[in-house]
Amino acid sequence: MRLFGSGTNRRRVAGHEARHVVIARHFGATNLTARITPDGSHGYFTGDFDGTKEQEAVILLAGGSRTDMPGMRGVLPHGGDSDLKQAKRLLRGSGMSVRQAEREAQKLVRKNRGAIKRETRKIEKRNR
Repeated sequence: MRLFGSGTNRRRVAGHEARHVVIARHFGATNLTARITPDGSHGYFTGDFDGTKEQEAVILLAGGSRTDMPGMRGVLPHGGDSDLKQAKRLLRGSGMSVRQAEREAQKLVRKNRGAIKRETRKIEKRNR
């Protein structure tokens, strides 16, 4: 029995990484790549980014945004806890609260829903 290889979990992890990628692209990041593990249980994204710490925090929090998945609001997908910890660290002393960064992430995820869905499919397909 495969615990992590289900299509649903792969889609969830791919969606998490897609939200990072699309929002990072919104802030001008380049050379973006997202991958998920063969079993679909974990993912990561990389890229080049010269933005602010606040923007980086928004990118991290966008991965956990569930505004585009009805019934899942406030639920962080696998890996979201790590993203939240990193975002909190980046925001210390910045003048932007985690709540403000989360709102900005949610707004950008809603605005970029179509691009996120397309990116999710690309990540899923690339990592089969």
